[in-house]
Amino acid sequence: MENKTVPLYQQMIEVLIHQIEIGALKENDKLPSEQELGETFQISRITVRKALEELQKRNFIYKKQGQGSFVSSRKQRNKYFEYWDVNKKIREMGTEPSSKINEFNIIADKRFGDIKEEMHLKDVDYLYEIHKTYFSNKSRIMVSRYFIAFDRCPEIKLDELEQEEVIPLILGKYALNDIHFSLTSEAGLVDRQDRNDLDADLHDPKVIITRRGFEKERLIYLEKTRVVGFLPMYLGLDMSKQ
Repeated sequence: MENKTVPLYQQMIEVLIHQIEIGALKENDKLPSEQELGETFQISRITVRKALEELQKRNFIYKKQGQGSFVSSRKQRNKYFEYWDVNKKIREMGTEPSSKINEFNIIADKRFGDIKEEMHLKDVDYLYEIHKTYFSNKSRIMVSRYFIAFDRCPEIKLDELEQEEVIPLILGKYALNDIHFSLTSEAGLVDRQDRNDLDADLHDPKVIITRRGFEKERLIYLEKTRVVGFLPMYLGLDMSKQ
């Protein structure tokens, strides 16, 4: 368990966040005692308290006087983040939502050189590429491709992405308090390439979304999304924009 490049209390934070994100620690579950955590992570109780205070500050846990620390609900820890809860919006349409991670890659070569340059990365620097599809009653209605700077968000795990939306995951896990997002959208028509990813007919309306996340003026997050059907309306997107 020991990793000499990461402080031990930070290792404890990362392990507990991972267990919370994948559901191994569920809402309102009680964490082990400070003594048990100290023994598990080989750190002092003072250091355990420091880690727990950080987790509480980031809304992953809450404390009950004299009872210990407990896991916060996903709704509680995400309520300060501005993001689309796509599954919730699909349910509002009266249909059953689901999603799938199609690809999860770490790019360490010259691919996506324009995006790396925009993120102030070199060709050999790591870049996440994530491809995700959203379903409405098993029909593909939204597909997103995400690019994230690895140096700012190291150790994203596939099982976390399968349980959580990308934006609240990286905001919570990496404490990206200073990030700000810009979003643009444009209307278009479904083409033959879209039909490889989306269940729509040729020339059906679609919305193309580009979202960028900047931290201290540096781009660290880029999202490219295509949406069809009624979902754009539920996301508050204007399909008449040209």
